[in-house]
Amino acid sequence: MSEPTYSLIFRGDLIAGFTAGDVKANLARLFKSSPQAVEKLFSGRPLILRKGLGRAQAEQFQATLAKIGAQATVKDESGAVVAKSKPAPKSQASEPQEKAQPEAPDWTLAPMEGHLLKDYERKQASAVQVSTDHISLRAAEGLLLDKNERVEPEAAVVNIPQWDVD
Repeated sequence: MSEPTYSLIFRGDLIAGFTAGDVKANLARLFKSSPQAVEKLFSGRPLILRKGLGRAQAEQFQATLAKIGAQATVKDESGAVVAKSKPAPKSQASEPQEKAQPEAPDWTLAPMEGHLLKDYERKQASAVQVSTDHISLRAAEGLLLDKNERVEPEAAVVNIPQWDVD
């Protein structure tokens, strides 16, 4: 039986500590492509960067992308997502014991593959009919109000004293 093949998938996710501008510039340099072509990779939809790779090759590409700040996923072409390999735990005798720090959870977001709701579960909104019979438009010439519709403000009385300048 032949060896399983893997795909390298990128959704536009960044690794913590990297900015989008830096990652886009690094990807453009890595792929030797224009910034416009790299911008298409950040659509939020999963894109296959390479497929038909062996496991070692796929993990090597994933590590290369991780170094420049892009979070990629290795997926078995049969459909299963491959878990990231974790380093072996260090022996306790080799290092002095430090304060026990809780490890940050290794959580990731599920890939965006399809809709969460079925078509029959979605709320169907019907078109709203708005009555516009009472609205009329006037040609855009002159003032918008007729003379009988306008309220003229009364002139304010202003007291200005006589000032002499010497």
